Amino acid sequence: MEVRVQRSVDMDSAAPVEPSVSEMGRPGVAFPLLAGGLAWFVYWRTMAPTVYGVDSAELTTGAYVLGIVHAPGSPLFLLIGHLFAWLPFGDVGYRLNLLSVCAAAAAVAVVYAIALRLTGQRLLSLAAAWFLAFSYYFWVAAVAAELYALHACIVAGLIWLALRWRERTRSSDLCLFSFLYGLGLGNHLSLTLLAPGFAWLIASGRTRPWLRPWLLAAAAACCLTGASVYLYIPLRSAAAPLNYARNAGVDAATWDGFWWLVTCRMFAAQLFAIGPRRLPGELAMYLYWLWSNFTGLGCLLGVIGLIDGWKRSWQLHLGLLLMFLGHLGFMLTYDVGDKELMLVPTYLIWGVWVACGTAAAGWQFARWVPEVLVPRGAVVLLVLSAANLITNFGYVDISNDWSARRRGEAILRRLPPGTVYIGSHADVPILDYLRLVEHQRPDVETVNIFFVPAASRAQLLAENRRRGHPMYTSQPDLLSHDGVAFAFDAECECYRIDCS
Repeated sequence: MEVRVQRSVDMDSAAPVEPSVSEMGRPGVAFPLLAGGLAWFVYWRTMAPTVYGVDSAELTTGAYVLGIVHAPGSPLFLLIGHLFAWLPFGDVGYRLNLLSVCAAAAAVAVVYAIALRLTGQRLLSLAAAWFLAFSYYFWVAAVAAELYALHACIVAGLIWLALRWRERTRSSDLCLFSFLYGLGLGNHLSLTLLAPGFAWLIASGRTRPWLRPWLLAAAAACCLTGASVYLYIPLRSAAAPLNYARNAGVDAATWDGFWWLVTCRMFAAQLFAIGPRRLPGELAMYLYWLWSNFTGLGCLLGVIGLIDGWKRSWQLHLGLLLMFLGHLGFMLTYDVGDKELMLVPTYLIWGVWVACGTAAAGWQFARWVPEVLVPRGAVVLLVLSAANLITNFGYVDISNDWSARRRGEAILRRLPPGTVYIGSHADVPILDYLRLVEHQRPDVETVNIFFVPAASRAQLLAENRRRGHPMYTSQPDLLSHDGVAFAFDAECECYRIDCS
């Protein structure tokens, strides 16, 4: 049975009202399980069968060996990933990919619960959750070990808790929200970009019990308790066999080194690197991503959802808008290659607006068409979800992608004993996975050229030549100088370094 929020026929004359728990009922268990269950099956069917490349391989290795990965360290992902690494099936790469599958499916289930709270319609909320689940960029984030699926799950959980706090204003809800927020910082610090929106959602409810000093103190303590997951970094810094801070010459066990890592000074050159002249192009690219992700019509429904939601509860939707703009505004200035996946929280918020917009359009359309013929937009979203599933399946499916593993194994087979391999982030993480997780070729030493300053690269070559180590590289352009020759090796598609 549909649970509907009663609305005035004349929306312009009706006072905006924020739905309450009593008006909407409880989400129950069956529909969230259905929302997340189907998403889980599709993600599992299309996920990578083994370790994937670049950051995915780095995070997989870091989780298995409890290492220190690139800034800001992501200790929550590493700890949860370490638990997944002990699953009794598949290789370690498969198990860590499964973490993203589970986190993304859980996010879809929570999005269903959020949409139900805002629309009061179960079938429509289910269709909206699937529409987001099978959109291209959200789906891509779910099929390999990465931070984005877990980040989406945490963001969805925080939105749901903030809405529940606004409805019930129970101290336990605020404390749980604060704990999850602090804990979520341990996965991805971009959660700070959503802080103004969350603060507004918490502070602008119907009552002001949060003004009580003891409750503010309790919430702050819960947030700090969750954020204490970052103690992992100094505690593991000395023992970790994989330590990206150490590779960059930084001791993360010291305060200065810890702060260097968590404030992302490793990527200082990329932060705010896109200036005003490039921003219009970046915004245009984001609008293209948004348009393609929600198949055009979803973009229109999202705009309708924001406008209609603003009429009914501008405080609530202002909070969502602040989150959306805060995350988008920073990411537009961030000069990185995988930005489209870093923007997953904006797609999630837009998916919530799509649910609201579809409900609003359904109410308007029902004025002219008998209600029995119009399930108020649910069928439209179900059709769009099916279209997303069918269209994107072939693009997202990496269930037969063994390329990263094969590339790494081909390199290791070719390298002579005791080789120092100086590579890029495209090669080194997969070699580290094979060496540290599967114990293939422990005699090989890897160097990520990203962490070696240009002025120190000649010294790196000279030192390893003095030690008598064979040297290979995938980046001859970054190591070229007088007295260095490179011989291409077709079997590993890399170069042997000869120093005179």
